[in-house]
Amino acid sequence: MKKFLRNTAAASVLAFAITPLTAIPAWASDGSETTETPTFLFSYRGDINPFRGDISPFHGDIYPFHGDINPFRGDISPFYGDISPFWGDISPFWGDINPFHGDINPFHGDISPFWGDISPFRGDIDPFYGDINPFYGDISPFWGDIGPFWGDINAFWGDIDPFEETSTSEYASVAEQLQAIFDRAEAVFGAAVEHETGQSVHEAVLAELLARYGLDLSDPDSLASMDAGDRSAFFLDFYDGLMGYTGLDRVDHWMPAINWTPALSQASGAGKNVIVGLLDFAFTRDEALNARNSKGEREYFDFAHGAAVAGLINAPLDGDGLMGVAPGATLVTYNPFDDTLSTNFDDVRDGINSLLKSGALVVNMSLGVPGTTFSQEWANVFSDRQVARRAGDALFVVAAGNDGYTQDFDVDWSAVGSVDNLIIVGSVDPANNISSFSNRPGEACFTVNGVCEEGNRLMDRFLVAPGELILVSDGEGGVMRQSGTSFATPMVAGAAALVQGRWGWLEAGDVGDVLLRSARDLGDPGTDAVYGRGMLDVGAAMSPLDPDSLYIITSGLQRRDVAGAVRTRGRLTFYAADENSVVLFEDLNNTFRDFVVSLDDLTLDLTDEELESAINAETYFIERNRNADSDDDGAADFRDTTEYAAPIAARGDLRISAVMSSHDPRENITDGELPVQLGIRMTDRVSGREMRFGLGNGALAFSGQDRFGLFSDHRPETGGVNPVLGFASGGLYGMGTYTLDNRTRLNFGVSTERDEDRYVLPFSGEERARVSGLDAYQATAFAGGIEHTVRDGLEVNLSYTLLREDTGFLGSQGTGPLDFSGGTMTDSVTFGTSVALPMVLNLDASATMARTRAGDFDSEVLELSQDAMSTAFQVTMTRNGLVSDRDALRLSLIQPLHIESGEMRYTAAGVADRENGTLEVSTQNWRLGGERPLFAEAMYGTYLFEGSTEFSFYSRVELS
Repeated sequence: MKKFLRNTAAASVLAFAITPLTAIPAWASDGSETTETPTFLFSYRGDINPFRGDISPFHGDIYPFHGDINPFRGDISPFYGDISPFWGDISPFWGDINPFHGDINPFHGDISPFWGDISPFRGDIDPFYGDINPFYGDISPFWGDIGPFWGDINAFWGDIDPFEETSTSEYASVAEQLQAIFDRAEAVFGAAVEHETGQSVHEAVLAELLARYGLDLSDPDSLASMDAGDRSAFFLDFYDGLMGYTGLDRVDHWMPAINWTPALSQASGAGKNVIVGLLDFAFTRDEALNARNSKGEREYFDFAHGAAVAGLINAPLDGDGLMGVAPGATLVTYNPFDDTLSTNFDDVRDGINSLLKSGALVVNMSLGVPGTTFSQEWANVFSDRQVARRAGDALFVVAAGNDGYTQDFDVDWSAVGSVDNLIIVGSVDPANNISSFSNRPGEACFTVNGVCEEGNRLMDRFLVAPGELILVSDGEGGVMRQSGTSFATPMVAGAAALVQGRWGWLEAGDVGDVLLRSARDLGDPGTDAVYGRGMLDVGAAMSPLDPDSLYIITSGLQRRDVAGAVRTRGRLTFYAADENSVVLFEDLNNTFRDFVVSLDDLTLDLTDEELESAINAETYFIERNRNADSDDDGAADFRDTTEYAAPIAARGDLRISAVMSSHDPRENITDGELPVQLGIRMTDRVSGREMRFGLGNGALAFSGQDRFGLFSDHRPETGGVNPVLGFASGGLYGMGTYTLDNRTRLNFGVSTERDEDRYVLPFSGEERARVSGLDAYQATAFAGGIEHTVRDGLEVNLSYTLLREDTGFLGSQGTGPLDFSGGTMTDSVTFGTSVALPMVLNLDASATMARTRAGDFDSEVLELSQDAMSTAFQVTMTRNGLVSDRDALRLSLIQPLHIESGEMRYTAAGVADRENGTLEVSTQNWRLGGERPLFAEAMYGTYLFEGSTEFSFYSRVELS
């Protein structure tokens, strides 16, 4: 019985040339005797209409692909029934899905997203000679507005009864609305289109489009000829036509679906030095693809399938046309087809052998036998002696086919043996549902000697990727949309090229494992008979498969397991954190992969500036909205601690009191802890000596300047008053004061902090660590100082602080290679003064200089090679009684703790040769410092209406 292999292109907006089955001539004899019926490979046949049915791409918030979607029901149509590929939140063109926006730098390097400075892709691209940016300017809002507008027009248009007397006026209304859309398009795209073509939008885009669909807005009755499919195709063509003038490569819905971005591709090496074999139709040099060694049938048959598939693999990121998953990969091609658009397995075998001889490490094969997901005849190809000699060096990516078929028979793979270098690819729609035309793996297996071994089921080697309405090359310098597993397959092949290019020492089976293990699960949990391993996820494939199994290799080539690698910011900053990096490793089968990750990417911090501002503002409001009168004297002041004291004992001049005050709102309060500060105070009223110990803010208790009475004044991240002591503030503390005379006092004390950084689940009450694997932050500080009154209205103070952090570095902590276990020591000197100025003004100033030192940290890869020198200062001016005797004003200039100089050395092994994976120990010197933080703050408070109403004003502005 004759079998047919068919090319897996399902449909396209521009129909390919189709040769009917009866026109295929008999296979030419080569003079050899054979009793087998030759097997042919050719394209799908029939009247291919990708927009049959009621297809409204932008009508309302409707679930995409609702209804009975059957690509091969009757006339071949990939969208049969009520189908909307771009409804609701699955918009590939605007809204929340934007494949280029945000932090898309998963690896170390200078990676620019796709707008702004686009130099990594195409020099300094400015197609409009101005500030017009097609993604930050008017284009995205244009489509965001036009989508719902088109939905309303389409619905109204579809409801018109052409036989009603009112139809002409109703079509005229539709024509007016269409003209409004076209006028808006002219306003948004006009400059770009004119720059590119010298024509208007109407001349360059709309005239041909309207003529192709037989529309004439001056003749509204011409709109009656458009059915639902035509209307949807018209609008999509309108969209694609305009987006060709953005000056950037074309964005399509498959990119976010497979978690791919051009920046990710560039960061991964873009598949450079990887040869991808393409067994497909020939294409012309006009495609501008990186292709060589085109073999097989050389003639271009005016059949663009090969060009469409090739572009998805390696179309360049050049600001023009399509983008391929691996733009740096090199294609070697073999065309096994002749002018009948058919071939047989013998030619397919020869093609595979040719591609392998050309050095292909990945082979894309968008072809298959009708009625199968994977044909038994492939076993004959892969067991061929010449093919088998080299097949283990390449990963074969095969399209599943477009019959909507579920495989119901096993494939005898005994003659081949291993399936490690084989991946079968099916198609999903933009809603991640299996395409109705896509073949599926079922429960079938690759059996060896009659046994289905673990991992050998078809579903174990099956991935899915987007395969509906994919924007591809039309082979003539333009683009079109096509559907089929043919166009899901090159996405997987391109991803394989990225993996192979990044880790050149991996074998084909390793590359396949990465893609399969990193797939995003769809359908039933785990591997299933419809989606196999799930959706291709390029971002996940280029990331660690199991972050909890990473390790580093020390300078002594010893392995140290790490449960991930992160760093909390604290006050440890680097001049070039995006350029400083660490190398993490993961095991993969019998080899490994490395991940070069920048310190920026490892730093746990709020990257969303708006979110960070909102959280800081909320905390700031909580602090500032406290009672403005801390001492209950009826006048506003600026202190956060309203202290309550209760006598405990009195003996002679000695008084012992229990004290309680409000806690710092930024301190974590865990289960069982009181939200207050508690302490005991012992005072000798005659000598002036005082002892105090308790639980709470030791830095504030130790301060000798009353007008630095805010918690924020002493925090390392917000204030400039001895912030080194602030690191060890919040736990147990003890301090003493000794009066030398009526002008001079000595202070000494110790303060501690232990912060496990945990949070409580609101319903269960369970406590969890915010950062897994991070030790509790522990710090102890010893402080001593002297305060002296020079004269009335002038006081000075000098203090010394010694800070010990057990697992931190100026508040920063880390895990893995950034573990600061072993600790640091920081010495600091703080000078302060309080001056009474004319006009009832008071000036308070404090300045701190600190030095942080450390030996080797326990991680064995990190050391402080040069002590870190830090500074902080705060200048505050206050006035009580500005307008009335009950108000107060406070102005401050603040520099929180900032590292001025220092250097950290990182020594560990990394990959020296990316082709063979050779390791080499290297050293990086990380310069400490960075941008200087500087803030200005203004506060005003007063009481109104005889003290019944409190009014406050406060503002904090970052100046740096």
